[in-house]
Formats: sequence, structure tokens, C-alpha cells
Amino acid sequence: MSQYQQQTPPQPYPMQMMQSPEMMQGQKHAQTSLIFGILGLFVLGIVFGPLAISQANKAERLHQAATAGKVLGWISLIFGILGLVWFVIMMGTMVAAMNSYSG
Repeated sequence: MSQYQQQTPPQPYPMQMMQSPEMMQGQKHAQTSLIFGILGLFVLGIVFGPLAISQANKAERLHQAATAGKVLGWISLIFGILGLVWFVIMMGTMVAAMNSYSG
């Protein structure tokens, strides 16, 4: 055999992990939870927070970690509630101020 006819040893293929449909579904719920948690920090935390928590719980039932989504969901929910309380207080203050000037 000449130098050019030598066979090269077979190259090992990278091992691919086979993911079950259940695992893929759990990862999808975990990613959705994270997205909802991040969205909730900026807009409608009172809506996106519970959605993030719900998606995280679904992911955990499918044995996927979703801690970040769940934590962000709770933070979003708490900020959303505090924002709503602040809004109601400010509106009440404005209405009271307007009534004191008109009457």
C-alpha cells in the first residue's frame, strides 16, 4: 500500500442524546416560563407572573428544572400587585384632590 492508499481510521461520531417527547415538552414549558417571567418584569406582571409560574410547574411535573422562570414569575407577580396598589392609591389621591378644589 502506498502512502495515498492508506485507510484512515473511522472518526467517531458525536453522541447525540435522544430526547423523549416528554423531555422536549418539559423544556418547552421551562423556556416559556422564563420568557413569561422576563416579560412580566416589564409589562403586565400581574398577568405574566402567574403564567410563568404555571408553565414552570408544568415543566417540573415533566422532570425539567424551571427555577429561573418560577422565581421571575413570582417577582413579576409581586411587582405587578405593588404597581396596581400604587396606581389605585395615586388615583384615589388625585380624585380626593380634585374634589377638594371643586367643592
